[in-house]
Amino acid sequence: MENTIFLDKDADLNVLKNKKVAIIGYGIQGRPQALCMRDSGLDLVIGIGSKTRPSWAAAVEDGFQPMSIGEATAAADLTYILLADPPQPELYYQSIHDNLKPNSTLAFCHGFNVLYGAIKPPENVNVVLFVPNGPGHTVRQKYLDGSGIYGAISVEQDVTGNALDMVLALAKSVGSLRVGSVGVTFQQETEGDNFEEQVLYGGVIHLMKATFDTMVAGGYPPHFAYAKAIRSLRTVVDVMDSTGIEEYISRRSSRTCEFAVRTSGPRVVNYDEVQNIFDETERGEFAANWMQEWALGMPRLHRMRRTGANSQMEQTGKEWREKFGEG
Repeated sequence: MENTIFLDKDADLNVLKNKKVAIIGYGIQGRPQALCMRDSGLDLVIGIGSKTRPSWAAAVEDGFQPMSIGEATAAADLTYILLADPPQPELYYQSIHDNLKPNSTLAFCHGFNVLYGAIKPPENVNVVLFVPNGPGHTVRQKYLDGSGIYGAISVEQDVTGNALDMVLALAKSVGSLRVGSVGVTFQQETEGDNFEEQVLYGGVIHLMKATFDTMVAGGYPPHFAYAKAIRSLRTVVDVMDSTGIEEYISRRSSRTCEFAVRTSGPRVVNYDEVQNIFDETERGEFAANWMQEWALGMPRLHRMRRTGANSQMEQTGKEWREKFGEG
């Protein structure tokens, strides 16, 4: 199934008919996906760690009757884990592992803990993965618009012979097969995601910061620099996505822009460092560093958050949004 593109026609929601699906976690992915699944006719139970959590109140507000994670798992034919990666292993062994029904399906929205061995599912359940490639609110909005968001699916363990059918039905229920989902391995989904976040998200964000800081240091007005660093990029990304990069550069930008992109752009990318990050990710070094950071209480992340929140760029951005809105 690797690199196979699956569409609505390849899935049948009836494989989940008369089955109970447990959504474990009701946060940034759990809540939007659960609402889509309910709209698709699935029978859901919501498992949340504590009645004191805001997500419990949110589930009640949405018309669900949430229960403990253990109770939800024990009731389910398909258990879908949508918890954050770092606390997953402890919660899994506390409440999920021993409550899984034989021949049921255990689904993940990210393969991190299975790939790195922090979670070892029992041998008598299907183990699958489905992840929509976008934030939860986008998943929900696209579903409501009659579309969907591209996703990735994987089967790690198939004990019933229909694990692929189960995960395809899951993907269909949130709209991801309307546009297509691709078959991958747990390793490809996990480390590809980790690599993307480091190089693409991290690289672009720091390029925007470097553009702003350099222009301001060079005497440019901060609001003008902010527009150049963020808003100008925002206006062209959708065009490149819809038409292709070469179409944008060659036909939809100025010739000055094309010359700048083709001649100066490569100078700001350190391809050797991109490869280093890729290699570190595949060796599991990023995963080890992240889990250590979490275990220590995220001291470096908290410090970097404070520094970022107090930066001139963030203050300028706040002023920009107040003055110019979506302009």
